[in-house]
Amino acid sequence: MSDKKKEYEVVIGIFDTITKDIRKSVLENSKESKILGVGVYTDEYCESTFFSSPLKSTEHRMQIAQGLTGVRFTFPVNTSNPKEIEKLADEAYNDYINEIKLLDGIKKYKAGFVIGSFDLFHAGHLQNITLASEMCQDLYVVIKTDERIFDRKKKQPVQNTTERAAVVGALKPVRGVLYYDLDSTREDVIKSVIEQYEIDYPGEILEPKDMVAIFGEDLQDKEEQRKREGDWGEVNVEFTPRSAEKMEKISSTAYKKEMESHGGLKDYEDREAEGLVDSNSLHNKDDSDDGEHTK
Repeated sequence: MSDKKKEYEVVIGIFDTITKDIRKSVLENSKESKILGVGVYTDEYCESTFFSSPLKSTEHRMQIAQGLTGVRFTFPVNTSNPKEIEKLADEAYNDYINEIKLLDGIKKYKAGFVIGSFDLFHAGHLQNITLASEMCQDLYVVIKTDERIFDRKKKQPVQNTTERAAVVGALKPVRGVLYYDLDSTREDVIKSVIEQYEIDYPGEILEPKDMVAIFGEDLQDKEEQRKREGDWGEVNVEFTPRSAEKMEKISSTAYKKEMESHGGLKDYEDREAEGLVDSNSLHNKDDSDDGEHTK
């Protein structure tokens, strides 16, 4: 990249499975830069350079990267040439600057929460969390623990409780992460959200009537019935769009099957590490490598 001081920094990677190294790199670079952009390798580039296809499409991987704390803009990358990457980043940065919106409307609820396993986090999860965050001033994510998942489904998640919580906790729309334990009830979930909110805002009181539980529309019949039966008390219940057609293509179950057929989680995590690049690495790249892997 050029010697001219940029208004932004970049991290480049695959962003298929969000690993600890990915989160660390994004957070460290976002602390050092006022504006952080993420370049996401295209499907074609991954196939030609890393010799395997990502689980998720370029579009969905960019959506996930965009959702990480500290990330302001994303752009697709189909080259290893620093000058070409710089051009792509400049264009994406300029688009970001032109699209900034300064006003943030008043939210309908003071606090809200979503509940889920979030095992192998994907764009559908992010869309649900993003839409949920638009309904409330603060959004909490309630993670089902390994023990609860095993008790209900008789199988272990691919990623453990701590790993899943770390991924979700790294998202911009998420105020905090709480847990749905083996013996937790809905009343316990409501209580834990209220307690955490009042820790986050000392001196403020959160009433159940000012809260919202948010689910995908595939659970609408079940959760509306629970609301009528009083399971959610005074807590409001809202739903986000989640079509059956989309869930068939973008789901944890589909990604788990694909992952297991191609070597398991470790292979995907190793590939993430191989593809991770930040601004410093691009600055230090030898010009003689400019044309390598260019498509």
